[in-house]
Amino acid sequence: MGPTTPTRPSRIAMLSGAASAVVVGALLTGSPVIAQESPDATLAACGASAADSSVADVAEKVNPAVVTITNLQRGGMDLPEGIIGGDEPIGGARPVGTGTGFIVDNEGHVVTNAHVVDGASDLVVAFEDGREVAATVVGQDDLLDIAVVRLDLPDGSGVPAVACFGDSETLRPGDQVVAIGSALGEFTNTVSEGTVNAKGRTLDGGYGLSSLIQHDAEIWHGNSGGPLLNLRGEVVGVNAAGISGEMMGTAPADIAFAIDGNAARTSVESIIVDGTVERPYLGIQGETLPLGHLVDDVVASGPAADAGLLPGDVIVAIDGEAVTRKTALLDILLQRNAGDTVEVTVDRDGDQQTLQVILGERPAGTN
Repeated sequence: MGPTTPTRPSRIAMLSGAASAVVVGALLTGSPVIAQESPDATLAACGASAADSSVADVAEKVNPAVVTITNLQRGGMDLPEGIIGGDEPIGGARPVGTGTGFIVDNEGHVVTNAHVVDGASDLVVAFEDGREVAATVVGQDDLLDIAVVRLDLPDGSGVPAVACFGDSETLRPGDQVVAIGSALGEFTNTVSEGTVNAKGRTLDGGYGLSSLIQHDAEIWHGNSGGPLLNLRGEVVGVNAAGISGEMMGTAPADIAFAIDGNAARTSVESIIVDGTVERPYLGIQGETLPLGHLVDDVVASGPAADAGLLPGDVIVAIDGEAVTRKTALLDILLQRNAGDTVEVTVDRDGDQQTLQVILGERPAGTN
């Protein structure tokens, strides 16, 4: 038996399908974007490769840098001592879920999804060879679903390998990709291959940005936080979610989604340096429409409320740039900084008006 499932309703959406129910969910075991720029060379850079490698070569190169992360939590129900869900409590904490990560520098920093480490009292990280070490969370970017943890390495020991980021901007639909992850939380360092189906995808079930990479390399629960690689062995995405016609069970995702690698790298570098990622904040809750963004609620005393936005408004443009499904509100806002003043054009009961909004800084834990 694998670890039990933490309940994450914010990461799971039930959608109607023509033939069957469709589940959109994060790929944490038992549970289930941003303006893209060519990254600076802060993290490890891949050596130039004259040609693509085979899938086996990519796996051999990167697998030692791919790790399995177990989230341990304290509290909850008063259960008897001993075996809990097939796993013994460790130091008073018990496993609630397992995900994947990859080592990105010799300091022992590991990239994963934020939902993999949410609520953790302790983290245990297992290397490909079965060795285990503790780890601590350095910081999280809840909006992008990226987290960085640092390995607690024994004195005198180093990391087994380092994975490096490539430039995801060069990815094209049809390019071959490789996914590595802890399938079902039990089958660690599972390798699968596929192709990029599309770029710039949006998932409303937990991912409101339009910078996801859609691909068909098989991924399972437990693959969350694992790398999506090109055939040069470079990380071009971070696997995070999948859509399946199966409501439950252990079938692989029929369609897989990865967080864009350039966006992830920018977030990771900020977390390593500052422990956080500064994001602009409008202070609304809403939903994307084909043309515009419907405001369902306005956060009291937030930037939008101070500027006069109301529930029921439809935001149709920011600084004159139209808000659509392909140009999502968050994508536009994330090109700005906290403290910037933006012109927000809204449709209110059929009349358009423009409001001046001073963007705030997104509170921690807001996604």
